[in-house]
Order: sequence, then C-alpha cells, then structure tokens
Amino acid sequence: MPFSKIKWITFDMGGTLLFAHPSVGDIYAEVLSRHGVDLAPALLEKAFMAVWRQEVVICCPNITPESEKERWRGVIRRTFADLAPTVDQDRLFDDLWIAFSEAARWRLPPRTEETLTTLQARGYRLAVLSNWDDRLRRLVREMGLAPYFEEIFVSCELGFEKPDPKIFEWVAARLQATGETILHIGDSHHHDVLGANACGWQAIQVFTETKPGSDCLRLDCLSQLLDLLPGPANDS
Repeated sequence: MPFSKIKWITFDMGGTLLFAHPSVGDIYAEVLSRHGVDLAPALLEKAFMAVWRQEVVICCPNITPESEKERWRGVIRRTFADLAPTVDQDRLFDDLWIAFSEAARWRLPPRTEETLTTLQARGYRLAVLSNWDDRLRRLVREMGLAPYFEEIFVSCELGFEKPDPKIFEWVAARLQATGETILHIGDSHHHDVLGANACGWQAIQVFTETKPGSDCLRLDCLSQLLDLLPGPANDS
C-alpha cells in the first residue's frame, strides 16, 4: 500500500477545508456596497484573483500576525485601486478583514466531517498546516473543526510559510514523526505538494488541477481519501 507508513495527516485550510461562501466576489460586492459602490461579484472575483495569483507564489520570510495583516491590506488596495478609487481603502480593508473572520463567510466541502471522523476512527492523527493569519484558530473553532485536530500549525505563528522547508521540518519535529509517516493534503501544487515532497512527506492534491507532468495523486472529493487510507500499519 502506498500510504501504509502514514501515521499523521496534515490538512491545508484555504481551498482544501475552507472555501469563501458564497464566493470572494460576492463578499467583496456586499461589503463594497456599504461604501456606496455597486460592482458585480464576478468582476471583483476576477480582479482579486489577478492580484492573488501574483501574491500567493511569494514565500515571505519572518512572518508575523502584523505582517500578514499588512500583506492583505496591500492585496485589497491593489484589487480595488482602479475599481473603487474614491472609497476609503483603510475603512474598506477593516470591514473586509472582519467579514472574512466570520464563520458564516466560509463553507466546508462535501463530506468533510464524515471523512475526518472516519480517519480518526481508523487511528490516524490529524493536524492543520496552513498559510494563514491569526484569524484561523477562531475559524477552526467556529466551523466545528477543532475536535478533529490534535495540532494547528499557522504560518504567522511559526514565522515561515509553505513551501519553505523550515515549516515542514518544524512540524515534523513537533509531531515527533519522520517525513515518511506524514501525509499532507492541500490544493496547491506549489505550496503543498512540492513543499511536502521536498521534505520527504507524501502529499495528495485536492480540487485543483495538477501541473503537467506531475505524478501527484489528485482527488475531487475528500471522502476519496477513505479508499486510500484504511488505517495505520501495525508496527509490531
């Protein structure tokens, strides 16, 4: 079995276990309307994604909760600079920051809780490993996910982010586990798959398309993990 040595499973959050609801564009449109500007959610989604695709590949050193908040402030400013130039950007950012800290703005993919419950019952130990800011722990609690995870590793608390090898090495040391016993689940080939593989972890990509030529296993539903993970092997 390809995953017979796995003891720990770490999960990314954004794009893996948490999805903006109903969408980033819808939330932006709702909040922006309070500032007197009405724009289509699809237009706002497109503008955000154009900025985020450039930002997300940057691996920032020396991350702190404060630097992550300023990073997001810059993303919002670039997103709205041409679309809503008359809006007070700081007030808009503050309102969006609060909006995305609320559990009601997020949803879980289908069969998430069923999958996590079954993996726990089969003897796997579960943890969160996510590039996120200091809003994540609250979201994990309010989304009802906290009981499933023994550890929650957040990039802004550790000081480095995926795919930096330091975050994977730190997590492995904290879990007292070797790389071959850890499986990471995430939606990003760059951050999750390449980062994990570089440190000897196994990885599965979910929801997004794999890169051409990649031999990484890809799943369309979290429940498909259950067909691959019958339970940790007995070391005895």
